[in-house]
Amino acid sequence: MNPAGSLQTPTFERAFGRALRVTAVCISLPGFAGLAQAQPAAQPPKQPDARTVSAPKVLHDTQQRPAKLRVPDATRKEFASLPASKRLKILGRLIRNGQPDAAETLLQAAPFTGKFSHNRNLFMQAMIEHERGNLDDAIRIYREILANDPKLTAVRAELARALYDNEEDRSAAHHFFLLRATAPNDVALRTFDAAINAIEARKTWSFNVWGSIAPSTNFNNGTNLEVVNIGGLDFEVGNQAREKSGIGFRGGGYVGYNLRLKKDLSLIVSNGTNLVQYEGTRFDQTSLNQTALLRLRKTKYSVGFGAVSTQGWYGSDEFKWSVGPQAIISYLVTPKAQFYTQLKHVWNNYEVATYLDGSTSTATTELKYAYNDSTLLFAKAGIGRTETQRDHLDTWSGNGGLGFYHELPWGLTGFAEAHVNYSVSDGDYPLLGEERHQTRATGRMSVTKRDFYWRGLAPQLEYTYTRNFSNDALSRYDSHGLALTVTRAF
Repeated sequence: MNPAGSLQTPTFERAFGRALRVTAVCISLPGFAGLAQAQPAAQPPKQPDARTVSAPKVLHDTQQRPAKLRVPDATRKEFASLPASKRLKILGRLIRNGQPDAAETLLQAAPFTGKFSHNRNLFMQAMIEHERGNLDDAIRIYREILANDPKLTAVRAELARALYDNEEDRSAAHHFFLLRATAPNDVALRTFDAAINAIEARKTWSFNVWGSIAPSTNFNNGTNLEVVNIGGLDFEVGNQAREKSGIGFRGGGYVGYNLRLKKDLSLIVSNGTNLVQYEGTRFDQTSLNQTALLRLRKTKYSVGFGAVSTQGWYGSDEFKWSVGPQAIISYLVTPKAQFYTQLKHVWNNYEVATYLDGSTSTATTELKYAYNDSTLLFAKAGIGRTETQRDHLDTWSGNGGLGFYHELPWGLTGFAEAHVNYSVSDGDYPLLGEERHQTRATGRMSVTKRDFYWRGLAPQLEYTYTRNFSNDALSRYDSHGLALTVTRAF
């Protein structure tokens, strides 16, 4: 947030910042004081359209820095005699009007006591640091409060605002989406929407890097059989087809560029890479992904059309290249629910296994529902079609899954997901004499320690279990995997 008295302030950022600030305060002070039916001190003004952020007007701010107020001893004593709810409002008013030092003086003279005293004192100190521009300190204190009680909407609203001001965009967008579920009125809802849109619009370049240590009991999805019986005869299973365990590395990176063509229209291009490395080179995987997308974005929905390309290296020999069109649709069904769909068709070309040349078509959809400002629910579904040069490798597939995200006390966030994928081949599978059917069930759980972070990254431990059922004995397998990584979505 721009300090008072700065010489130049973009019109949008100033007005939008005020709307966001007042909205947060309207949620914060009455709610944090524990007044269930309290009336907000003020209604937030109608926020400007976040889509105008690309071309803000720059004006000279003629306002002078507010005169610094000194707090006499008599005022301190009188303040200390007031009820906690009134003291909270006075402190909030001082902070909002550019008097953090006076607010801190009064807070030190009469700190809150009683049941909610610890969180109230921390909350006021965080708002003071935020007003002073000490964003890292403010964010740290807000997170400390939420670590113990993630249901404090007031604190989450101020945390989201501080993250937005500090340009920690991914984390800010995460909290603004959660806040939509408990928005007290349409004005607050529009402000949170504008914040999410502004986050996407204000940065031309975006990038991300990730990595994890990933032990696995079966990183190659191999069988645990040593001998397989075919037509009454026993055959030994080759070493490369049998399950292998080890500790590996999974990682990657991403860089994107957002070119705004018009108010609602953008050209988005990106390039990413993914790495999987375990023992030797035979099971290593490296892929490069490129995307070009022309996106129309409105308040309630966005529609994108473009192309995607992937180059993949598998082991030391195989190379795969895929390219094709895609469409991405996102729609805000209700203030709590967002619908996402991706349609994609790519042509595949293999350098060695040319019998796999062909195409893959997929349609996937996801519904994300914010039950409240600390709980998210997910539902996923999709269908797919793969065609190759062999009938028994041509497949139809369908999948579905459910997920659950919840912020717990002690600074922990839990996530659990169950996913099932079913596929069936067109032709009879060799040595099987019939179509191959496969059902892959995957369960995933993760825990994030959100109050233990560094440079906007929090540690995350993830466990995954996969089991593949099939009428083909060699296609049956299971695996346990762990991944220690970091995340910005906390």
